[in-house]
Amino acid sequence: MSRNELNERPQKRAKVDQNAHKGFTFMNAYDVRQALRNQDQTTSTDALIALRNQLTLRHGEIVSPQDGRLSLIKQWMDMSPGAHDIFETWEHMSQTSTLALPISLLSNMLTLLSSHFPYHSYGIPIIKTLLLPQWMRRLNSYIGGSHNELILVTLKLFNAMSAFGGGRERKSVMDTFHWESKTLPKVLHMRRKGKGEEQSNALARPDIRTLYLLFILSFIDEESPAAVKSTFLERHRDAFLGIFKGLVQDSYPVVRRVLEVCWAGLWSDPKIKRTTKINLFSEATITHLAKLYDRTVPESADGQYVPADLVHHFLLAICTRPGQGICFKDKGWYPRETDLDASSQDDDSRTWQRGGKIHNKILSNILKPLKVNEDARQQELALKIMSACPELVASYWSAAALTLEPRLSSKWIANIAFFGLVLSQPVPSASFLLPGSDLYHPYPPPLSTILENVLPSVNTKSHFSKGLQSVSPLVQHCTALALAKCLIKFSDVTRSFRVVEAALEEDEEDGQWCKRRRELEKEVRRRVPDFQVIVAFSQQKPPPQAGDIAQSSQNCVKAALLSESAQRLLWLYHRCLPSLAAEARFDVGKLLQNLRDTSSPALAEVDVEKEPSTDGGSAFRIIKQLHLLRLLQESDQFTWSGKMTSSPHTYLHVLLKTFSTTQIRAVRTTLRSLLCRILSESIVFQEDTEEANLWLASLSSTRRGPGSESPDGAPLTDEAEGVATFLDDCVQRCLKTPYRYFESMQDLLLQVTASSQIDSEDSIPEHTDPLPSPLLMTVLEQLDAKLTMKLMSPSDILAIFTFIRKLIFKLSSKQQDLRLLLAISDKLASIAPVDGFSTVTASVQRELSILRVSLGVPQEYQELSISEPVQEFLRQIEKIQKPTNPIVNAYELVDWLRLAGHTLHPTELRRLSSIIERFHKPALRELFESLHPAQGLLWIGMDLRSSFVDFREELDFDLVFAQSREADLSDPRCRDILVEALFSHHPSRALVEQAIYHITHRLTSSNGPSHKKDVLLLLSTVMQRSAVTLEPAETAHLKEFVFSRCQILKSLCVSPNLSDMVQEVEGPVDHPFLGLSELLDASLDCASEADRKLVSPLSAFWVGVFRSYAISGIQQSLPQIKVWIRYLDPEELLLTLDFISARDKAEITPLILGVLETYTLVDLPLRSRTAQLLALRSLLPDSTLLEDMIATAVSSFLPPCHDGCPLPLDSSSTANLASLTASLSSQRRSPLSALSPGDVVQLLYQKSWAASTAQIVSALLYSNALPSQEYARWLNSVTCTNIMIEYLAPTLHAFLDSSDIEDLEAIGDTVMFGLFDRLLPRARRSDDVRRLCHGIIISLITRDVRRRTAFVASIQRNLDSSAAEYHAADYMAFAARLRVVDGLGNLVTNLIDRGLQWTVRNLPTQDEAAGEVLRKLTLLVKHESKLKTHFVEPVLTAAIQHCLSDPTVLQLSASLLQHTTLKPAVVNRYLQSILQHPQFFKACEAQKNGSLPRDAVIYLLQVLFHLHPTNTCQASHVGPLARVYGGTMSVADRRLLSIFKLFETERKISVSSILSTWSPSSDIIVTKPIEAVQNLEPIRILRTCLVFPIWRRFMDEDDDCHAVIDDQVYDPLFVVSLVAQMLSETPPTSALAWVEVFRTNAISLLIRCLSAKDPNLREASLCQIAALWHYLQASDMQEKPQVLYIFNVLKNALPPPSDDAPTRLPSFASLILLHSLRGIFYPSNFIYPPTARFLLQRPELDVTDVPMLYGMLYSNSDDWKKERGWIIRFLSDGMMSTEDWKVFKRRNTWDLLASLFQSSERDQALRNGILEVLANLTCNAQATMSLILKSSLLSWMEMQLQTCRRCESIAWLKIIENVLTLADVFKFERSTNGEWRAALSRCLSLVLESGAGSTISTLRLVVSATLRLSLLNEPRNHLHSLLADILGCMERLEGSIVYRPKYRGGGPVEASRRLVIPPHHAHGLHDTTPVTDPLAAWGEMVEELWRASMTLYERHSQWDALTNRLLVWRGVAGAERSPVGEWVRREVLRNLRSSAGGPSSS
Repeated sequence: MSRNELNERPQKRAKVDQNAHKGFTFMNAYDVRQALRNQDQTTSTDALIALRNQLTLRHGEIVSPQDGRLSLIKQWMDMSPGAHDIFETWEHMSQTSTLALPISLLSNMLTLLSSHFPYHSYGIPIIKTLLLPQWMRRLNSYIGGSHNELILVTLKLFNAMSAFGGGRERKSVMDTFHWESKTLPKVLHMRRKGKGEEQSNALARPDIRTLYLLFILSFIDEESPAAVKSTFLERHRDAFLGIFKGLVQDSYPVVRRVLEVCWAGLWSDPKIKRTTKINLFSEATITHLAKLYDRTVPESADGQYVPADLVHHFLLAICTRPGQGICFKDKGWYPRETDLDASSQDDDSRTWQRGGKIHNKILSNILKPLKVNEDARQQELALKIMSACPELVASYWSAAALTLEPRLSSKWIANIAFFGLVLSQPVPSASFLLPGSDLYHPYPPPLSTILENVLPSVNTKSHFSKGLQSVSPLVQHCTALALAKCLIKFSDVTRSFRVVEAALEEDEEDGQWCKRRRELEKEVRRRVPDFQVIVAFSQQKPPPQAGDIAQSSQNCVKAALLSESAQRLLWLYHRCLPSLAAEARFDVGKLLQNLRDTSSPALAEVDVEKEPSTDGGSAFRIIKQLHLLRLLQESDQFTWSGKMTSSPHTYLHVLLKTFSTTQIRAVRTTLRSLLCRILSESIVFQEDTEEANLWLASLSSTRRGPGSESPDGAPLTDEAEGVATFLDDCVQRCLKTPYRYFESMQDLLLQVTASSQIDSEDSIPEHTDPLPSPLLMTVLEQLDAKLTMKLMSPSDILAIFTFIRKLIFKLSSKQQDLRLLLAISDKLASIAPVDGFSTVTASVQRELSILRVSLGVPQEYQELSISEPVQEFLRQIEKIQKPTNPIVNAYELVDWLRLAGHTLHPTELRRLSSIIERFHKPALRELFESLHPAQGLLWIGMDLRSSFVDFREELDFDLVFAQSREADLSDPRCRDILVEALFSHHPSRALVEQAIYHITHRLTSSNGPSHKKDVLLLLSTVMQRSAVTLEPAETAHLKEFVFSRCQILKSLCVSPNLSDMVQEVEGPVDHPFLGLSELLDASLDCASEADRKLVSPLSAFWVGVFRSYAISGIQQSLPQIKVWIRYLDPEELLLTLDFISARDKAEITPLILGVLETYTLVDLPLRSRTAQLLALRSLLPDSTLLEDMIATAVSSFLPPCHDGCPLPLDSSSTANLASLTASLSSQRRSPLSALSPGDVVQLLYQKSWAASTAQIVSALLYSNALPSQEYARWLNSVTCTNIMIEYLAPTLHAFLDSSDIEDLEAIGDTVMFGLFDRLLPRARRSDDVRRLCHGIIISLITRDVRRRTAFVASIQRNLDSSAAEYHAADYMAFAARLRVVDGLGNLVTNLIDRGLQWTVRNLPTQDEAAGEVLRKLTLLVKHESKLKTHFVEPVLTAAIQHCLSDPTVLQLSASLLQHTTLKPAVVNRYLQSILQHPQFFKACEAQKNGSLPRDAVIYLLQVLFHLHPTNTCQASHVGPLARVYGGTMSVADRRLLSIFKLFETERKISVSSILSTWSPSSDIIVTKPIEAVQNLEPIRILRTCLVFPIWRRFMDEDDDCHAVIDDQVYDPLFVVSLVAQMLSETPPTSALAWVEVFRTNAISLLIRCLSAKDPNLREASLCQIAALWHYLQASDMQEKPQVLYIFNVLKNALPPPSDDAPTRLPSFASLILLHSLRGIFYPSNFIYPPTARFLLQRPELDVTDVPMLYGMLYSNSDDWKKERGWIIRFLSDGMMSTEDWKVFKRRNTWDLLASLFQSSERDQALRNGILEVLANLTCNAQATMSLILKSSLLSWMEMQLQTCRRCESIAWLKIIENVLTLADVFKFERSTNGEWRAALSRCLSLVLESGAGSTISTLRLVVSATLRLSLLNEPRNHLHSLLADILGCMERLEGSIVYRPKYRGGGPVEASRRLVIPPHHAHGLHDTTPVTDPLAAWGEMVEELWRASMTLYERHSQWDALTNRLLVWRGVAGAERSPVGEWVRREVLRNLRSSAGGPSSS
C-alpha cells in the first residue's frame, strides 16, 4: 500500500449510515439486546452504528452521574455482564468495514463507565475480556492492518482501556499490547491531511498518530504509578522515543500535551530514577525538540500559541537548573575528577559522564548547533546553560565556531554581542571552595579554562585590533564593548583570586593562586590589542560634518558614543593592565584638556539626575569625564603638577576648578577621591593625609554672571577661578621649597607658645597636635605679597579670604589646641586690605570676625532689627517668578548678604532663603556659611527645630554647630538635630572625631557649668549614636580617642576644681557631672573589660583621691567616686570595699555593691571574704545584693549541684556546657572557714527571707556550719511559719539531706504536719519549687516511719479536696516515687485513678507537661496488678477517638488493656473503632525512617487481638490489616504477621485469601497471588538476601520482635508464603510472567532461605523450589535451561532426601547460587558472566570452599576493580555463622584481606569493604578467638590504627566493641597474660587521635568500649591515659552542647536505647546513631566514664572532673534518670560532712 493511501482520511461512510438508521433509539437494555441479536447483518450493523452514536462523547464533555447513557449501560451490563452481546457480535463479523463498529462502541462504553467510580465495576469485566489472548490478538492485528478507520478506533479503544478508572488496568494493557510489532513505526507517520481548524483541534479530533502518541503518553502521565512508568520506560524505550522524531510536524496542542506529560509525569516524579530520565532525553531527543524553534509563528487566532516558546520553556526547565533535569552540578572552572576522586560525585553524574572531562557532556553537544545569532530564544537558552554550567564555556568557542572577524554585517554584530554576553557572566566563586566546605581549594583552576572564560583563544587580539581600526563606527563600537567586557571580566577574576589569596594567606612569590594570577595577566596581555591601538582609537578625529542639522546631530552622538567607548578602554587598560599601559609612555595628563573643554559653566549646570538631556552627547560627555577621572586615579604616571599645553596653569588648576563648578554628584565624588589621593601623596600633606579633604571642602561654589559688580562698583568674577588659580600658584611654590614653610610654621608655633607662657601663670601644656600643612603658610605669604603688590582683584581678595576663613575653621577640627590657629587668624587680619573698594574691605573684615567667633573668641553683636531697605529689596526679588539664570541669581543674593553690609532679621532671613531655594537650592549652603555665628540667625531664622529635614542636604554638623549658641545647645531638640546633621551623611570615624574636636573646643571657651553640661550631653549623644552606626572596631577606636587622646576631656575628668563647682551651683541638674555621667553611660560599659581598662587611669585617680580625703575626713570627693567607681576592676572594687569596711563608710558601700552587681558573682573572688561579707550585714541589713554575694561565697565551698537541683540559670537564657564546666573546675570541695555563730544564727531568725537567704542557709546546712539541731530548733519556733514555702523548701531539702532520724524526731508533730500540709500541691508554684516539694514529701514519707500514716492521710485529704484536673503532674510524681514503698498500695491506686480521670478530661492534648504525666501514668499502670474498669474504659474510648496518632496516648492505652479485665464485647468494640477510624490508614502509613504512630497503633491492635482471641479473630477484623501490612522485618510488620498467625490458630482458616491480594501501595490493585509476587520490589528482596535475618523462625516469632532491622528488608516468611500461594493458585503460564517472577528476586530469596537456622523455614523453601522445578518443565521461557541447570547444581549440593529437615546450606553456597540466578534475568549486570562461567566449569558446587575467591580477588580483567569489590562484599554477606567461618578460614581468606588492606591506602571503598568483613567475623565468637590467638588480629589492628582515617573510626570502634563483647576473657588472659587488654586500650587511644572524639556520636562508641574494657576483672593500669584522652575530647565537645534550664530529657526507657546493642554487623557499620539529645548523650557518657574510673585501684587526676560533671548531670536529669548520679551525690555529701566534723547522713 502506498504512503498516500495510508495517510488518506477515513471514508465518510459513517455519515451515510447515520442517515440510514435514524429510526433506532434505545430506551432500555432490552432494546439494545434485541437489536444486537437480530440475525440480519445489515440491521445489526445499523443497530451498532446507532448505539455507537448514542453513546458517543464529545471532546471535553462532562458526564453527570444521572446521565441517561450511564443508566442505559448499567441496565445492559446487569443483563449482559461483560458486554457479552458485543463480543458475540464482534466474533461473527467477517467484513473489515464493519469491524470498527463494536470496537468503537466498546471504546465509548469504557469512557462513559470510567467517568464515575460506582460504574467502574461494570467496565472491569469488559477490560478483563479484552485482555484475554484471543481478543488481544485481534486488536493487535487490526493495528498492523491497512484499514485506517479500524486502526483509528482500535487505538481509541486502547486509550480508553489505559485511561479507565484512573489507569487501574494500565499495567495489564501494557503487558498485553504487542509492542514488538513492526508496523508500529508506520503508525507514527499516519497523520490526517489538512490544515487550519483540523490541526488546531488535533486533540478533539485526533488522527492515528495522535492517538498512538496519546496511548504511549498514558503510561507515563501523572496518574500512572511509578512502577508502571519505570517498567514501561525500561521495556519500551524505543516506542516512547519514537514520538519525538516527527514532533516538529505536529500541531501546537499535541506538542503541548507531549511536553506537559514529559514534565509532570517524568521529570516531576522523584520515584523514577534520574538515570532513566537522562537516558530518554539524550542528545538525539533534544535535537528533535530543538527543531521546534523554527516554528516561531503563532498558530492561533489570538496569536498566543507559539511552539517555539513552548519548547523554549521546557528546555530551560531541564537544561539550566544544576542538579535537575539533564543538567549536572559541575565544579565550575575545575575539571571533572576521575578514578580515585570519582567517588565524591553523584551516581547519575558517574553513570552518564563516564570517561569524559566534563560533567555535562549532553549539554555540551546541545550547545553546539544552537543558532545563537539568529534566534533570541536559543541565545537565552545557551546563555543560561553556560551560566548554570560554567565548565562548558571553555569548550564552546572551538565547537561553535562563531564568526568573530570584524565585518559590517548583522550576523557579526549578533556574534560579537553574544560573545560579550557569555564573557559577562559572573565568576563562579563558589567553585573555588572545597565541596561541602567553606574552605578554599589549595590550587586554582587550570589556566586554559580561565582564559577561555576571559579572553578566548579565537584570534581575539587580531580581531579586536582590526575591529578598533575599522572604518565603520558601528564595528568599532561593538568591538570596543566586547573588549571592555573582557577586561571587566578579567578584573573580576583578579579580584576573586586576591580574595582567595588573602584567605589562604599565600606568599606573593610561591602561592599557587598568586602564580596563577600572574600567569593569567601575562596571557591576557598577549591576547588584548596593543595599547597604541587603544590610544589611536581614542584620538581619531570625527569626519567633517556636512549636510542638514539632523545629520549633524547624529554625527555628534555617534562621535560621543565612540569617544566614550575609547575613554572606557583607556580606563580599563590602566586599571587591569597598568604595566601594558605604562610601556606606551602615554601622557594621560593630556586628556585633561578634554576635561577643561567640557567643564564650562553651561555643562556644569547640567544635572542628569533631574533633567535628562535630550542631547545624548551631553550625557556621554559626563560619562567620559568619569572615565577620565577614574583613569587618572588608576594611573601612576599622572604628573599633576605639570603644566598644561598653551596654559600657564598646571593640571591641578583644572581639577580644582572642575571640582568647584560641577553639579554632577558622581563627577564631584570621583574628583574628590582623585584630588585627595594625589595631594595626600605629596610632601604638602605628608603630616596628615586626611587634611587635603578639608581644603577641598573649603572651596567655594559661588557662581557669578558676566558683568557682576559689588554695590560700590567693584567687578565680581567666579570665585572658583580665582581660588583655583591662587591655590595652583601656592602649591607650586610650596613644592619647590617646602621646608621653608615648615620652618615658618614652627617659628609661628614657638612664638605662640612663648607668648602664652608669659601671659599665663599656670603651666601651659606643649602643643602635641599635628601641624597643619605648610601650604597654609604659603597661602598667607602669597596673599600678603599679592596684596602688597596689588596683584589681586577685589573679587579674588574676597574669595580667598572666604576660602581661608572656611579652611581655618575646618582645620580646628584637627587641633585640640587652637592657639596656633588663632595666631594664624591674627596674622591673616594683619594683612587684610584697609583701602580700596569699601564693600569688599568690609566684607573681608566680616569674614575675619566670623572666623574669630568660630574659633571661640567671644564677641558681642548688635541687636537684630527689621530694616526697611532690606524689606523693599526682598519685595522686589520676590516678584521675580522666572529668573533668566536661576543659578547665578541665587548666588547674587548670597553676594548681596556678604557685600551689602545689612544685618538681617530672622524673618528677613526666612524670606531670603525661600527665594534662594526657589532659584537654586544648593546655593543655600553658601548662604548659611555666610551667616555670622554671633547673631544666631540659623536656628531662629530658618526654624531648624521644625524644618531641618527640608535642608538636610545643605547643612552639616560643622556649620550648624558653629551657628549654635548656649541657649540652642541647652535645648534637647537642638542637640538631636546636631547629631542628626552629623550622622545623616553616613560619616566615617574620622569625621566623627572632627566633630568631637569642635565639641570639646566649646568646653574650653565656656565658663558656665550649665553650658559645659549641655556640651557634654551633646557629646554623649554623639557617642551613643556612633555605637549604633559605626562598626565595633571603629567604635572602640573612637572611645580610645575620646578618653585617651582627647586632652581637653581628660583634663576635665581629673580636674580638682570640679568639686568646688558642684558646691557652687544651685541644683544638681546644672552641674557638669550630669553631662559627664551621661557621657560615661553612653560611651562605656562597666561590664566590659576593655572599657574598664580604657578608663582605668581615670578611675584609679579618683579612688586615690577618695582614699586620701577619707583618711583626712573630707567628704568632698564623693560625687567623683560615684561616677568613676563603676569602672574599677573586681579586685580593686573589693579592696575598696575592704577600705570602706575598715573605716565604717557605709554611705559608699551600697554604691560599690551596685557596681559589683554588674559582674557575674561567680567570677568574683568572694570565697576568702565570706566572714567579712557576713559582718557587713550589720551595716546593710536590707541589701539584697550583699546576700547574693554571701550566697555565692558560701556556695563556692560546695560541689556543683550538691543539692540535686540543676545549675541556676535564667529561664529565658541558655549556656553551653563548656562555660559551665569551666566555672566548676575551679571549685574545690573544702569546708567553710570558721564563721561567727552569731552571724549564722542571725540569718535564720531574720524577719524576711529572699532566695539568696535560703541559698545561704542551705549551703551552711550542707557544710555543717549550721548544725542540724539548731535548724530543728528554729523549725519549732514561730519564726519559720512566716517564711514563704518558696524559700523554706530549699532549706528543708538541705536539712533532710544532711540530717539523721534523731534530728527529724526533734521536730514536733504539730510543726511537722503543718510543714507537710504546706508542701502539698498548690496552684501557681514554679516548677523548681514543685520539684523540691516533691522530693521533700517523698523523703519524709520514706524516712519518718512513725508519722508515715499521718502523712499519707494528709495526701489523701488533699487529693479528695481538689478537682480531678488539678495537680495531676504532682500526683503522678508522688505515685511514681511511692510505688516502691511498702504499705502504700491503696494510696498509689487512688493516685492512678485520679490520673485516669485527669486523662479523660484532657485528651487530646499537645502540652509537653501533659505528655510527661501520661508517660508516668503508663509506667505506673505497668506495675499495677488490676485497674478499675469504669476508670479505664473512658480513657480507651477517648484515646481511640481523638488520639490515634499520638504514640504516648496509645502506649498508655496498651498498658491499660494489659492490666484490666474487659469483656469480649468491649474489646471487639474498641477493635472495630480503631479499624473503622477515618485516620487509621493514615496513621499506619510507613515512612522512610519508621513511623512512631504506626508502631503504636499496631502494638495496640496486637494487645487487643490477644485479649480474647476467640472473639477478636474475625475475618472482618483481619481484612483491613492486610492494607497496612508491608511484609517487611520492621517490628510493626512482624506484629501484624503474629496477628495473622493468631487468626489461623484460632479460626483454623488460612489468611492466604487475604494476603493473596497484598499490594505494596494503595495505588496498585491486585487480584491474584501472581500479581502480588510481581509487585514485590526487586531491590528490597535483593537486600533481604544480602542482609539475611538468619535467626528468623516460622514459630515463636514473639521472641525476636525486638530485633533491630529496618523496613527495607522483606520478611522471608512472608515471601515464602506468598510464593507458595502463587504456585498453588495461579502459577505463571507465559514466558513473560515467568520472567517477571524471577526478576523480582523472590526465587533467589528461596535459595537464600536454605541457609537459615530454622529447619522449618529451610524445608518450606525447598518445597517451593521443588514446585518451581515441576512447573518450569512445561514453560516456554527462553531462560529455562539456565535456571534448571542452577537448580541441578543446588540439588547436587544438598544431601539426599530423608525424613529429617534439610541440612543447612552454607551461606557462601546459597549466595553464589542466588547471584547466578539473578544474573540470568539481569544479564547487563557485570557479575553474570563470572558466575555463569564458574558454575559451568565445575560438575558440582563445593560447598566447603569460598567460590571464586582467587579469580575475583586478583582479577586481571577490565572490570577488576568491580570484581574485587564484589567478592569482598560477598565475603561479608556470607559470614553469618560458625559453619560459614569454617568455610571462610579454609583458604586463609583473612590473611589475604589483611595484606590487601595494608596495600590499598587510597582505595577507601575497598578498605570499607574489608572492615565490613572483619565486623562480621568479630560477630562470631569462634572466629574472633581464632583471629586473635592465631592471626594476631589485635597487633594488626594496632598497626593499622597508626594511620587511622577519620572516616574509618566508627567502623574500628564497632569492631573493638565486638571483640570486647564476645571475648572469652579466661582464654585470652591465659594466652596473652593480659596483653590483649592493653592492646585494645591502645587501639582506642589511636582511634581518638584520628579525630573520632570530635563528634558526640563517635565519642559515645569510645566511651561504651572503654566501660566494657574497664569491667574486666583484671588490673586496669592501662586505662589512665585512655580516660585522660577521652576527657580531653569531651571538654572540647562541651562547647557545642547547649544547656537550657527548662530541659526535659527522656526517661530511663529512652536512655537505655541510646546505642545499638553489640555485636555490630556489616550492615550499617559506617553509620552513626543520630544524637537527638546531645545533653542526654553527654550525661550518659559521663556516667559510663565515672563507672570506668571507679574500677581503678588508685585515685587519678580525672576523678574530680568526672565527679563534678556527674553531679551536674544528676542535677539536670533527676534521680530517676540518673540513679548513679544520685548515689554519688549522697556519698559526696556524706564525705563533706565527715570532713567538717559533723554527723554523717543516714
